[in-house]
Amino acid sequence: MSDLLPIPTLPPAPPTPAGQPSWWWRLTHRRAARAARQALLLADHHTWTTERARAAQIDLVRAGFHLGPVPLGYRPRRITELGTDGQVRQGIRLVIAPGPAHVIALIYRWRVEDELSPRAIATRLRVVHNDLLAPLVSPATKRPWQLTSTNIARVLANPVYTGATIWGRTHAGKPVPPDQWIICPHAHPPIIDGRTFFRAQLLTTPEHAILSPYLPPWQFPAPLGNSPGTGGGHQGTIA
Repeated sequence: MSDLLPIPTLPPAPPTPAGQPSWWWRLTHRRAARAARQALLLADHHTWTTERARAAQIDLVRAGFHLGPVPLGYRPRRITELGTDGQVRQGIRLVIAPGPAHVIALIYRWRVEDELSPRAIATRLRVVHNDLLAPLVSPATKRPWQLTSTNIARVLANPVYTGATIWGRTHAGKPVPPDQWIICPHAHPPIIDGRTFFRAQLLTTPEHAILSPYLPPWQFPAPLGNSPGTGGGHQGTIA
């Protein structure tokens, strides 16, 4: 018989709060502990760089630069300028593309004055477009811009046509309330005025209406009251 005694098993590790490795775990898993520390440092660094990138984007928007795809009716102009804080900024400002901008104005006119639905506007626009207008090309994709009710509805819900640069309308693929958007009014030449855009929103359903007191000025009629997105029933001229 062997005079060697059996090796005793290691005692169980003491309980540890969730998410916090114990001294026992660190003692028996040094490599894993090192990897965990590195992962934590990388996560902190990622959070820091993400916040810096977000702050830089917000600064560009507040300076009037456009971020994201260029909407129909405009074309991009890349510029470099010295900001009031002494920092050099490079970005895109929007300038009007006359032909497509005329189509955008028609869409809003028919919506507000004739109260046509997006589908009816698309149908009428196809007739006019085939007879009078040049082919439309999306400045973002460089592909033909289709005259569909979906595209018309997107135009009618885009406040960029009031001359405002807007950022942060969605987060993680979900809509963000208008009062949380980053908005720079009067950032580029408008195609429509704020009141026209506002009247177009009153013709859509409340859950799809884009109403915000932070958009370019318009007159809110008294019956509007506390409609969603108006910041508690602002009335009068909203600057």
